[in-house]
Amino acid sequence: MIRFARAFVQALRLTLRGKSLAPPHFRALEDWIAASMTLLNAAERAAAAAKVDAAALRLKLDGRQTSLETSLAMLRHNLLEEYPRLIRLDDPHSMTVVQSSNLNDQYRIGQFAAAAAISSPALRRALAELNEHLQNLPAVERPPPN
Repeated sequence: MIRFARAFVQALRLTLRGKSLAPPHFRALEDWIAASMTLLNAAERAAAAAKVDAAALRLKLDGRQTSLETSLAMLRHNLLEEYPRLIRLDDPHSMTVVQSSNLNDQYRIGQFAAAAAISSPALRRALAELNEHLQNLPAVERPPPN
């Protein structure tokens, strides 16, 4: 328990100084994640404002029914949990996993953005902006080993 408290205090100190536990070569990815979260939240707000039932709005993707709610939740999970974990790991394959997961998320969001079932222009626009952003994943160059 003490170990977790110490780690929390260390992370808090770095955050207050505007620093991160992540290696510096991942800074562009961290900024991209933050912008992705902003666009994801905007899409969810647009769905709520248009009174769209995101759980009921479904498309057949890769042979199975997938809801907008599930697609947005998977993206949120990747942005908040998976990508930060991979950044901290800083393994030679971390970016490959991020790219692969992002391609899946981008595909699902892009399909919903283009779906005729979405009648709300604001939601369609929010999903299209999110889709465009997901297509622009920054390249991350790991420094050569010492």
